[in-house]
Amino acid sequence: MKRAAIILILGLILAGCGAKNNNTKSGKIRAISSITIINDVVKNIGGDKVEAISICGVGIDPHTYKPKPNDPRTVSESDIVFINGFALEHWIEEMVHNAGGNKRVITVTKGLTPMTDERGFGDPDPHAWFDVKNVKTYSENIANTLIEMDKPNENYYRQNLESYLKKLDSLDSYVKTQIETIPKDKRVLITSHDAFRYFGRAYGLEVKGLQGISTEAKAQTEDVKKLVDLIKERKLNSVFIETSVNPKLLEEISRETGATVGGTLFSDSVGDEGTVEGTYIGAVTFNVNTIVKALK
Repeated sequence: MKRAAIILILGLILAGCGAKNNNTKSGKIRAISSITIINDVVKNIGGDKVEAISICGVGIDPHTYKPKPNDPRTVSESDIVFINGFALEHWIEEMVHNAGGNKRVITVTKGLTPMTDERGFGDPDPHAWFDVKNVKTYSENIANTLIEMDKPNENYYRQNLESYLKKLDSLDSYVKTQIETIPKDKRVLITSHDAFRYFGRAYGLEVKGLQGISTEAKAQTEDVKKLVDLIKERKLNSVFIETSVNPKLLEEISRETGATVGGTLFSDSVGDEGTVEGTYIGAVTFNVNTIVKALK
C-alpha cells in the first residue's frame, strides 16, 4: 500500500510539472510511446529536444504484451504518453492508472477512421501505419502536442515535421511504384496475422492473414484449411512470416502447399536500433522490397 501511495503521489506531481521534464538532467521532454513505430515518429519530430522511449521493444507483439514491473515507473517519470489507439494497447490504461492516473495520453490516430473486421465483428484494425498517408496524421498529432508543450521551440518542431512529411510522401510514391511492378494476378499477400489490410487497401493488394487482426485470436482449423485451399486454388508462390509473430503455423502451411516463405516482414515493430530497418521508413521499404521480390 505504501508503494502504491508513493507512485500515486509521484504521478500527481509529474502531471503538474511544466512543459519540460524536471526529472531528466538534459531538460528534454520525456516522451513514452507504446510501440517502436510511434517512437520512431516521435524521434523524427522531436529531434534533440525529446527523449523518446518505447514501452514495447523491438520485435515485441503489442497485442499480447505483458507489462514489465518497471513499466509503471517509466510511465510515471514521463511528460507525455503517445499511443496508437484503435484498441491496440488495452494494457496501457492500467499502466497509466498505476502511474497516478493523471498522465497525459495522446492517441496518434486521432482524426483517422479505422478499418473494421471484414467478418463484421466490428473490432477496429489498429494497423493504420501501413498506409503511409496515415502516418502523416500520426506526425501532425505528435508535432502539435510537442509544440503545445514546448512553445519556444515551435519552429524547430514545425521544420522537423515538414521535413518528415516530405520523406513520407516519397515513401508513399515508392510503395505505389514498386507494387505496380507485380503482375495483378499475383498481388496477393499471405501473412501471419491480419496486419496488412491498410497496406492492401492503399496499394492494391489482396491481403489474407492466418490469424485475425489481433494475435490474441488463435487460428482455428477452419482458418488454416481456408488458407491452404486459397493458396492451392490461386497457385500462389509465396507466404510471409512476421518479426513479432510465431512463424511455425505459417511455415507448416508453406510445406503443405509448396508455397515458399517469401521473407519476414515487419508488422507491429520496426527493426533493430542502428539499422536501416530500425526506422519506420526503413521497415516499410524493407517490407515492400521483400514482397515485390517474392511475388514478381
